Order: sequence, then structure tokens, then C-alpha cells
Amino acid sequence: MNRLRSTDRRPLVRQRGDALIESLVGTVIAAIMGLGLAFTCSRVVVSQRYVTTQSAVLDQMANALSSAGVSNLCAGTTQATVTLSTYTLSLATPTCAEAAITVSTSGGTQSVVLPAGVVTTMTFSTPSSNTTAQNLLGGNGVMTIWQ
Repeated sequence: MNRLRSTDRRPLVRQRGDALIESLVGTVIAAIMGLGLAFTCSRVVVSQRYVTTQSAVLDQMANALSSAGVSNLCAGTTQATVTLSTYTLSLATPTCAEAAITVSTSGGTQSVVLPAGVVTTMTFSTPSSNTTAQNLLGGNGVMTIWQ
């Protein structure tokens, strides 16, 4: 029995401090993973804020198009604005273009030409050099509806 006890003690003497070093390495690895997770979560929250704000701006831009009408917005008679909590962005007059469009049915025997004054292309966007828009929407602060 003495022989077993003496051989049992030798491996324990050689392993002194190994558990402490292993636990320290494990703690450092866990801390690095925690910092990475915290950084990732913060970026997700920032991205979510921009997406929510951009969605609200697009909804209000679409509402301005449907309520004021494309012809009023293109003529500049109506000024569209976007309001987010305490911020208000005045939208620029859209860039509109008119073109004759011919629609032909099958067989090509009937065609219809749209009357003059019908808007065929329009670009509607937030102001380009506005720091409020840049802070709210991220990037350059420009959101554009184009058709």
C-alpha cells in the first residue's frame, strides 16, 4: 500500500498550478467571447435603429405621394415633409420627366398614346446635404423613391 501512495503523490506534485492556469486561460477566452458578443449586439442595435427610421421615412414619402398627388409634387405646388419625433425634414421637389408611351395589344392593331403631362419617371428624395438626415438615416442621409 505504501507503494501505491508514493506513486499517487508524484503526479500530483507535477500538476500543481496546472488547474489554475487552465482556469485562467478559460476565463480569458470567455471574456474575449463576451466582448465580441457585446460588440456584435451593439452593431445590431444601431442597424435596427437605422432600419426603423428608414422605414418610417419611406412610409411618409409614399404617403406624401398618395395624398398630395404626383402632379402637385412635380409642379412644386406642394412641399412634402417628413416628421420623426422632434425632427422635420423638408423634402426637395421631385425630379419628374414626361414621355410619350405607346401601348400595343397583341397583334399590334390597337395602340394608345398617353396624353401629355403624365409623369413617367420621378425621383423623390430626402435632402442631400442635411446633417439631421445623416444622423437619422445613416450613411449620406439620402433616401430615394425612383420609378
